[in-house]
Amino acid sequence: MATTSDSQTLRGKASMTFASLASQLKPLSNDAAKRVSMGVQFAKEKLGSTTDVTELPPKYRELEEKVDKIRVMHESLLKLTINFQKPHYDYAPHISETAKDVAASVRDGWSSFMAGGGMDQNGRTSVPHPSTKEEIPPSLSHAISKVAKTAATGMNPQEPFTVTLEKIADAYETIGHTRVKMDTEITQSVHAPLTTTLNQLIAHATKARRHVSLVRLNYDSARAKLKTAKPQQEDAARAEMEATEDAFVAAVDDAMSKMALVVDSTEPIKNWAKLVEAQLAYYKQAHEVLAGLVPEIEELMVTNEALKAPSV
Repeated sequence: MATTSDSQTLRGKASMTFASLASQLKPLSNDAAKRVSMGVQFAKEKLGSTTDVTELPPKYRELEEKVDKIRVMHESLLKLTINFQKPHYDYAPHISETAKDVAASVRDGWSSFMAGGGMDQNGRTSVPHPSTKEEIPPSLSHAISKVAKTAATGMNPQEPFTVTLEKIADAYETIGHTRVKMDTEITQSVHAPLTTTLNQLIAHATKARRHVSLVRLNYDSARAKLKTAKPQQEDAARAEMEATEDAFVAAVDDAMSKMALVVDSTEPIKNWAKLVEAQLAYYKQAHEVLAGLVPEIEELMVTNEALKAPSV
């Protein structure tokens, strides 16, 4: 048994549905009576009190299904490719390290202040502010390069270990730059076109489909009105029904042509191709850099072991 709360919820949902319908019907007809008739038809269909609903052509339904799949693909891929616009999306910077950088900056600034650097040129007290924190590496490769470069700082440049660190730093910095280049390419050649297709081609088809739903509702409302019309009203009701039928057919044709544009578009394949090409270029460059780095490190390992070996 439905509770008072359930009934209120159902009434609330119905109210929202009818309010939404009313806002969509307004541009379709300035005739208040016609909007009421369409609202009645809509209510009957929702409540299941009528089965006399005009079926859309099978080809129309087929196009709808294809367009929906293409739309979902665009939306899903956009959610992924937007990551290429975010810095360091392939790793999580250590917040603790960032905090240490800020703390060190504050400490250094305060030390300078206490040492006599706390007055500006006009003799006013100058409160120390932390300097701009160190820039977070934009990619995991840049972060690895930073670790190696920092470790090599201050070490004997002739030692194999130092040389190894420097080579690793250079290699991963190159890979990082290539990664950033890939991100830019995907953003411009994949994400942007996908957004345009979704907001234009697919949006136009969606709007046309919505119009078909409203015009179909108007047509079925006119058919129902003709069935119950009095003899003296039949001619006018029939003329109205025929006019709405023509409008319905025209709307279906228009929507099908717009959906066909979505289905027949070659852009999705191009978008995928650009994504694959950009990633291939990145992985190829990364492979070449690392493939050249490995034998150099192996040679340095041999040299290091020879230097560290105890003399006989």
